[in-house]
Amino acid sequence: MRGNGVYHIQQGQQLERIFVEKTKTAYDPSELSRALTVADDQQLLNRAICALQRGPVRYHRNNVVVCEGDPADYMFLVVSGTVRTCRTYQTGNRSIIAFYLPGDLLGWTNSAKHYLSVEAATDAIIVFFKRRALLSIASKESRIASSLLAATTNELRRTQEHALLISKSAGCRVATFLTDLWTRLGKTKQIDLPMSHQDIADHLGLTIETVSRVITNMERSGLVRRVSHQKLILQNRLALEQMVK
Repeated sequence: MRGNGVYHIQQGQQLERIFVEKTKTAYDPSELSRALTVADDQQLLNRAICALQRGPVRYHRNNVVVCEGDPADYMFLVVSGTVRTCRTYQTGNRSIIAFYLPGDLLGWTNSAKHYLSVEAATDAIIVFFKRRALLSIASKESRIASSLLAATTNELRRTQEHALLISKSAGCRVATFLTDLWTRLGKTKQIDLPMSHQDIADHLGLTIETVSRVITNMERSGLVRRVSHQKLILQNRLALEQMVK
């Protein structure tokens, strides 16, 4: 079932966070006129980007955003919640390629169609951007081009690391996933797992029983402490990082 319902979010804040916050420039007082010019350009740029977007749209957990084979007309920004890219095979098995957290941009492809399905792993709010128009603006605006390049490079790195991870032991896979998620969530005191254990298993190429058993063994060894079914505290991050190597 596809999500529906448009939820209004202040576009200025959204655009500022995506395309400006990571590329802020400190201006010297002697360059005031230049700063004012840039500010005017930013207002024009914000209006242009606003014209490209559709949404935000709310999706409930397990709603489909796009299916494999759908036209790749849009790119997606996760505003809240967690989104997954995956492929389900005729046997019923499923592979989850990646998870996307708030602030992540996805939907990169040079193909006319999506080669993976995009689904809401939790309740999520997503903004759609017209892909061709956004790339057209990026060709003229260096800050957006830099942001898009950084997002692309980061996604490529995670994809490569995931491909290498699948050949390692179950303990190493789970330890890598937890430490990486802890970092992406801002190195908080505890990890509130936004996705289900089944999602984690399908991402790591394991069974849900194996994931649960590995986490239980980590708990017994003092590596993690289970606060609840979905919340963990990484008590010995050094030892977990050693497992990753």
